[in-house]
Amino acid sequence: MKSNFSEVLILFQSGKLNEAKNICEEILKQETNNSEAYHLYAFVLYSLKELDVAIEYWNKAIKINPNYFEAYNGRGNAFIKLQKFDEAIIDFNQAIKINPNYFEAYNNLGSALIKLEKFDEAIINFDQVIKIKSNYAQAYHGKAYALMKSLKFDEAIINFNQALKINPNYASAYNNMGSAFYGLGQWEEANNCYTKALEINPNHKDAHENLINLLTFYNPKKNNSNSIIKTNYLLKSNKLNFDLKNKITDEEIINYYYKTYQILKENLYNDNFDEDQIFRRNNVDLNCDRHFEVFNTYNVIPKFCFGCYKIQINPKNIIEFFKLYIVFDHLKLEKNNSRKCMIELRSSTGGAYKGFIYCSGVNEAQKIFKDILPIIKTSIGDNLSISIKRGCSEFSVPYPKFKEIDQSMKYNDTWIEKEKKIDEKNKYKNTKNVLEKTISGISISDALIMRNWLIYAKRINDESYKKFNINIPDTKYMEKQFFGQLDHRKEEFQKIIL
Repeated sequence: MKSNFSEVLILFQSGKLNEAKNICEEILKQETNNSEAYHLYAFVLYSLKELDVAIEYWNKAIKINPNYFEAYNGRGNAFIKLQKFDEAIIDFNQAIKINPNYFEAYNNLGSALIKLEKFDEAIINFDQVIKIKSNYAQAYHGKAYALMKSLKFDEAIINFNQALKINPNYASAYNNMGSAFYGLGQWEEANNCYTKALEINPNHKDAHENLINLLTFYNPKKNNSNSIIKTNYLLKSNKLNFDLKNKITDEEIINYYYKTYQILKENLYNDNFDEDQIFRRNNVDLNCDRHFEVFNTYNVIPKFCFGCYKIQINPKNIIEFFKLYIVFDHLKLEKNNSRKCMIELRSSTGGAYKGFIYCSGVNEAQKIFKDILPIIKTSIGDNLSISIKRGCSEFSVPYPKFKEIDQSMKYNDTWIEKEKKIDEKNKYKNTKNVLEKTISGISISDALIMRNWLIYAKRINDESYKKFNINIPDTKYMEKQFFGQLDHRKEEFQKIIL
């Protein structure tokens, strides 16, 4: 029996999970009352991402041996993967009750508590791990992460550094420490941490995206410290002077993007980016995530959103959309109002290409509308649809009157209590920040999002895509975005061009 267990472990460590699974099944045919065999089989199933079945076999192991603390811990990890955090917490606590020195269970309990945003409780458990095993880098990292989510950035950095002292190749610790520096507004330090994470693990997705997003508003001191920063510098150097007093031609747009495409192709080892909206931000945080959480939780519109207006511009094809990006990048507004270019990927919403300029109040919206209308007509053309809208379109589904800019719908004062509940629940997450202004000129973020725009144009049968004469393959991100709604998006585009 032990030799079979050893063989399973060797296969497991070699990544031969299916072979390990087969041997476990042979063992269980002979050993139907062996809790260790059930536990080992469950662990292999867990590694194969067969989580529900793994839980069934941990249940059997626990039934045979109710004091099998490792089985409780394993089942708890499976519950975390299934986002059943309350069940996971029960299992980790049971493992700890059986074995009070089981530091892995304390560490996993801390991770589960973070998922539930119970950061103070999580820190207590990570401290318990450190008390039992002082050189456990994961515990310092977990504690640091909980401190960071509690906005205690300086303490978080101390603990991230402790994790890195134990494990200098801990890429995620560098990435998350970068986010702590980001929270302090220490951009160069954040840049250095993201860069170090990618040096250790070039495929670290979060560090990749965090660095790209940082470069939308910050230029590092060294412009060649890694391929992302170098590519961003080269893109910024590829300047074309567009004059919004003159028409932007198709040829200018095509040539501009072709140079951008060549820079990406020649310099960037990883060009996947899971974003599809380009912003030009000012320093005001509209706190939209918070407002949508209020709406999605209670089906009420936040008070702030009653003063939020937007100018919406609808290009008819991908080339006009690129032109709108250029206009938004060059546009000079008195308050530098935030603006956004987006492809429409909401399954219940019409349209294809959209641009928004966000305004505080209807009067500001009307003034900006008057100012930009001649600019749009001159630089892009007369056929674009331009209108003033109120708030977000999702709000108008349950409240049709909300979309009327005459302000006929007023805020319901009883809703304030629901807003307070969300703010209390998210006392750390939903703080309002002062943002850094987006740097004008194309960034690596812009360039990669434009690739996703071109994939979008190709998939909705926007024939103007072909003018770019570039073969850009689909990405997993865009496949996911189109899932279940490709026909709807094609139909919406056809409505625009007819």
